[in-house]
Amino acid sequence: MKLVTTLWNGLRAIALRPPRLNPVDAGPGLFLALVVAYFAVSLALDAADVAQPWRFVPLGVLTLLADSMLTLAAAWLMMRIMQRDGIVWGVATLLLAATIATSAVVHWPLAWAASALADREQLVLALLLEILSRWWWLPVLIAVASWLSPRHFGRSVVAGIVAFAVSAALWWWLPAMPLLATAKDVAKPPVATTAPELPGDDDDAGEPEETTPTFDAEQVIYNQQSLLDEAVAKLKPQTHGVVDLYVVAFAGDANEDVFRNEAEYAEKLFGKRFGAEGRVLVLENNAATVDTRPLATLTNLSWALDDVAKKMDPAEDILLLYVTTHGSSDHALLVDLDPLPLDQIGPDDLADALKTKPAIRWKVLVVNACYSGGFVDALRDDSTMVITSAREDRTSFGCGSDSDITYFGKAFLAEALNETTSIPDAFAQAKKSVDAWEAAGKEEHSEPQIASTRSIEAKLEAWRRTLKPAASVPFKPVSVVPAKAGT
Repeated sequence: MKLVTTLWNGLRAIALRPPRLNPVDAGPGLFLALVVAYFAVSLALDAADVAQPWRFVPLGVLTLLADSMLTLAAAWLMMRIMQRDGIVWGVATLLLAATIATSAVVHWPLAWAASALADREQLVLALLLEILSRWWWLPVLIAVASWLSPRHFGRSVVAGIVAFAVSAALWWWLPAMPLLATAKDVAKPPVATTAPELPGDDDDAGEPEETTPTFDAEQVIYNQQSLLDEAVAKLKPQTHGVVDLYVVAFAGDANEDVFRNEAEYAEKLFGKRFGAEGRVLVLENNAATVDTRPLATLTNLSWALDDVAKKMDPAEDILLLYVTTHGSSDHALLVDLDPLPLDQIGPDDLADALKTKPAIRWKVLVVNACYSGGFVDALRDDSTMVITSAREDRTSFGCGSDSDITYFGKAFLAEALNETTSIPDAFAQAKKSVDAWEAAGKEEHSEPQIASTRSIEAKLEAWRRTLKPAASVPFKPVSVVPAKAGT
């Protein structure tokens, strides 16, 4: 009965109504019971948000316990300032009850409403709801402190601000994990498909040799869930009020190290030169990294983008997706790691993977593959820049087992983006370089494409002005293992 009464008073507190309880009566036992109640409510809210089949995330328990301990610390500090040390447990139980109520009555519905508004591009209203959700806890704390000492309002304000800094503001900077997530390993079972025939600059390489894999294919599939979760958990949260760049690099073909080289170089380049360090996620297919990197598959890409969207402020931050692999004349991206039967990726598949919840508004999408111009129409919108290494009916060059980096990867990443921080300018410079190299080699021009809008270019320019000066990042290929010839 005391637990129910305390939860009811938590609801009164977040409504800025004076609680009806005696804080002297509470102790650590009631606080522990509230921690269990917090777990149950959080589990129910996650179940409402997360698509089935569910899997339990153990790190989510640590998240909940950390939040509870911060609430206890905030209560102790508040009572020290208010000079009411004898009722710390009573105030801690009230604040934890209010935390539970806030998660269910404030954060959860406002997050749903903000996401719905962002999907409808009502970004100002979505931002206002986000601000309300984050800052409602401050007047609650001040009201609780004022209730405890109504004659000392100034001290109550100070106590509320200090408690807010500990229990809320600090919490924004700590990594958070849910209690439930969709079981990605069964979300989309692999379908055996035949890889498309992918012409490029090495058409005469002949048929690939059959080789015995150097890894346990079944174990690799089993490990994907934990590898992706670990990679996402390492990503830094977004900085409130600052436009952060998040990068996802995707290297699709395991047969040639050139794609791994580009994905891992993109991680270094954008991390060190463009302020995205700690906010880059690499998915790659390579026999040398199956134990350390999540695979570049359609399923992993879809879930990685969903997870990154939850780390970002979808209305404020920018996503850069860099895809590098072979492409076919019917506009399919090669996803290959023998002997795993992996799905290939078409324009609609990639567009669907980018429909995250919450929706990411600002995007730069780079597809480096033969015939990649066929992806432009499916990916473009008013707040997205799409860059491809070739026209929809042209091949691109520089892949193959003898190459360290593709023509476009060298021109755009290794050269242009080391000379300018403007992505449109870097594309223009890269296009000229690629044209010159192809002319010198007497190759048919690939004609790299860009689809842009004033909105995304204005966003990128505003972001670019916030970048700190940084040195160029030289391209160095990773140590490679012998690879069989591509198609």
